[in-house]
Amino acid sequence: MTDFLIEIFRDLSEFMMSTFTGWGIGFDAATVLKNIINFIFIGCVSALSWVIAKFIIIRIVHEIVTRTVNKYDDLLVTHKVVEPLSQIFPAAYIYYLIQFAVSDPEWVDTIRRMCFSWNVFSAIIILFRAIDAVHDIVADILAQKERKTNIRGYVQVAKIIIGVFGGFGIISIIIGQNPLSLFGGLAGISAILMLVFKDSISGFVASIQLTSLDMVKMNDWITMAGRNIEGNVVEITLNTIKVRNFDNSVVTVPTANLMMESFINWSNMQDMEARRIKRTIILDANSIEVASPELIERVKKIPFLTKYVEERIQETANPDDNIQVFGKQVITNLELFRKYIEFYIRSNFQVFKKLKPTTITVTNEEKTIQKEEGIAALVASVTAAATKPVKPHNPERASKSYTLEVYPVEDKEDFIKIFGAEAADYLKEFKGHTIIKDIDKFTKDFKDDLEVDKKDKKVYYPVTKSKVIMYINNKLKTCERKNRIVIKDGIFVENGHLMVRQMQQTATGIPLEIYCFTKITEWANFEKIQSAFFEHLFAVVKEFGLRTYQLSRDEARSGLQ
Repeated sequence: MTDFLIEIFRDLSEFMMSTFTGWGIGFDAATVLKNIINFIFIGCVSALSWVIAKFIIIRIVHEIVTRTVNKYDDLLVTHKVVEPLSQIFPAAYIYYLIQFAVSDPEWVDTIRRMCFSWNVFSAIIILFRAIDAVHDIVADILAQKERKTNIRGYVQVAKIIIGVFGGFGIISIIIGQNPLSLFGGLAGISAILMLVFKDSISGFVASIQLTSLDMVKMNDWITMAGRNIEGNVVEITLNTIKVRNFDNSVVTVPTANLMMESFINWSNMQDMEARRIKRTIILDANSIEVASPELIERVKKIPFLTKYVEERIQETANPDDNIQVFGKQVITNLELFRKYIEFYIRSNFQVFKKLKPTTITVTNEEKTIQKEEGIAALVASVTAAATKPVKPHNPERASKSYTLEVYPVEDKEDFIKIFGAEAADYLKEFKGHTIIKDIDKFTKDFKDDLEVDKKDKKVYYPVTKSKVIMYINNKLKTCERKNRIVIKDGIFVENGHLMVRQMQQTATGIPLEIYCFTKITEWANFEKIQSAFFEHLFAVVKEFGLRTYQLSRDEARSGLQ
């Protein structure tokens, strides 16, 4: 194709020169006029190649990919792997045809170098996106095998290698030097560069790692105990991160230190709206005894313990192989207190309404959307602009019905496990994702097109998985914790981690550890809630005939001596 165009431009240039000189125009003026016309033609050819690549070739590739059964080739569309091809074709045509529009050989060489450099840069972008697609494929395969191998580090190394070699290639093209000689010259001064720019280089690399791994963001609450840092990130630069502590002091820490030292990032706790309470009450071992009938009756009157106490009374009346003392199964005051704490927490759970699956029914007449429990149902993003009901273009796919299960997801591991690695890229942009199970089945049947009457014109919109995911995440957000319907408000949140356990006995007594989560994440209010909770426990412990351990005056005096 390029040889054909070169031949056409050569013949056209000769024809224009002979025509212009035949009209009596001077050679120099004819050359300038010829160059201007050729420059316009080259621009038209480049623009036409961009249009063909962007709106025809790439669209055909997308259609072929979305029609295949294999789900992994959809990643070519998700990661826009072939999109940079539309930038390569115009630069390639300019590279070969610029000689007919510019007479100065030096300018021709300069423009060609710029075009070649641009195409190398586009190729690097294609490789980067292809690597991301391969990463998602491998991550999905590993997730299906329930292996927690993290390959993100290998992906970063591959990108760094490609970026370094590609960067040297672009520089060598621009300056007109052999890349090998450029490497050789750089090796000679690398030691000096590393010595002079050591902090900048390490900070730059660390900032890239922190950003790519999403370890620290602006306004994140971080803690570094070794450096007396506990506060919010207020500034992130190339070499330093500035943190405003809660006492309003400002601490500046080198970026590289966050990669070399351990620190706690509390942002995930804030996003999940659940903060852990983990404290221990030490009970006097001498106060533990078999619960008296009076205590059992008194505890039985507590509403959230009534059922449990009745079941335990039934068990003691009909003993099996449970623990018995002197031939009789017993209920201890420690057991009652332990269960009181557990059921007290459960009675103060904040309960969310359970999400039900949403059924999408497509008929010949219209696309009907069923709504359940007040949750907005699934609908393609393009229907928002439709003025009339949406109809399936292909009648063979009419009256199909699918149940799409909706899941709340709170971290990347769950996201990949439920939905697959091909959609993990959306984690970078959205939080509190809505995951649609069996969406492949839905989009395979209805992805070809939907017919929309828009201003009396029939427009066909493809329904792809990426559009559905984006619409759900960006518009509905049905599964975000804060948007779920609360049936009962409470202090604590139920996430599968609630324990009231008896620890190993020590010389100071029997530790009883409380492990639960509260919805209060703001520091001051969290401490207020936690203090009120334990003040309540310390106050009621006596009602169970128990005593908390405390050093006596004699023990404290002997300890001081």
